[in-house]
Amino acid sequence: MKEIKILHLFPRLLSLYGEYGNVAILNNALPGSTVTECEDGNAQFENYDFIYIGSGTEDNLMVALERLLPHAEKISASVRSKVWLATGNAMALFGKTLNGAPALGIFGYKTAIDDKRYLGDVLTQGSPETLGFINTSCRYEGIENPLLQLVLNKNLGNDKMSSAEGIREGNFFGTQLIGPFLAKNPHYLAQMVTLLTGEEYTPDPEGYGCKAYGVAVAQLRKRAGLTE
Repeated sequence: MKEIKILHLFPRLLSLYGEYGNVAILNNALPGSTVTECEDGNAQFENYDFIYIGSGTEDNLMVALERLLPHAEKISASVRSKVWLATGNAMALFGKTLNGAPALGIFGYKTAIDDKRYLGDVLTQGSPETLGFINTSCRYEGIENPLLQLVLNKNLGNDKMSSAEGIREGNFFGTQLIGPFLAKNPHYLAQMVTLLTGEEYTPDPEGYGCKAYGVAVAQLRKRAGLTE
């Protein structure tokens, strides 16, 4: 397996909800991979295979945007050639505007930060299902290619009126789900490893993550009215 270089953007500034777990579990699944942390937003993005950015407070999100804006051109090139994962409210950074001010402009959607919070457990359609928790004040308008479709708490989607959630553009994955996302969803961990290595990867079905996933999905299916 080739060496994979992982970049973790803002591991302290954007560090809510145990999101560092996304990097930790991916690093563990990739023997010989390396993790570099970056807090100033100025990285040699082209030198990394996988870039992760997680969730933070609204104030810290704006600080992160300020630090990233001078590097928007490099980030745009990286988004179109590398594997990216943005979780929680971090996907707000990549749209055209954030609360009316210019964001990175890599994609055409707009993000508004509301005075209220939108939160709840979510489950998506599909096989396997994806699960997580949403806790955000962000609303997104104009996302054309959502990553997921919610079947539990459908009104927690991107626009807070419908079930379309997240964004998938090429190998850029953005989702509001926190938890951390890759630790809670072994199938997405497998997808990331396969994208990065070109080799099929199957998480240990007896591992804690897979067992916990099965238990959690069963409970969320009941709450969604999908099973008795």
